Amino acid sequence: MALRHTFSFTRTAQDLHNARLLKGKRLSGLVYDQYYFADEKTLGDIDPIEWRFGEQEILSMYLLSDGESVGADLYPTDTPAAFEIEPDVTCAWKREDLLATLSIPCLEGEMISEVEGILDSFCGKAPRLVGFKVQFESGDFLVFLNCGDNAVMLVNALPPTPVGVDSCFVTSIQ
Repeated sequence: MALRHTFSFTRTAQDLHNARLLKGKRLSGLVYDQYYFADEKTLGDIDPIEWRFGEQEILSMYLLSDGESVGADLYPTDTPAAFEIEPDVTCAWKREDLLATLSIPCLEGEMISEVEGILDSFCGKAPRLVGFKVQFESGDFLVFLNCGDNAVMLVNALPPTPVGVDSCFVTSIQ
């Protein structure tokens, strides 16, 4: 687990394979660790997330250390320990329901029909796995996307493609 967030090109296919294990599963919950600074909710980052399904099964999605890529595995995420940076000023994380945060509780109990990886390449460089698109039988979909320092979850919206970036959706990587 020490290398869990370390980027390598060789792990890309395995991360996509892991994410695709959600296909055919019924979503029972989606949680993340919300960051609080001095008891104030800090919006913007939803990394890491846990997809919950089946009998206490989980799949975690998270950002990798290269600042571009995402990873996925079947291990639970660890909520960071709170710490005080000065008297009465605490940094803390609390596990919260992402479906409620995104105002989409209707996805709980929905069957996942497809999972695709999002590959981006820039200026002929090797493509990076920058996100996952998770499609539900209802037609709704969620996109977990690396946006540099933060991860975002898009609801029924595709990520923008910056100029000069080639982007595609894939179900496997050779």
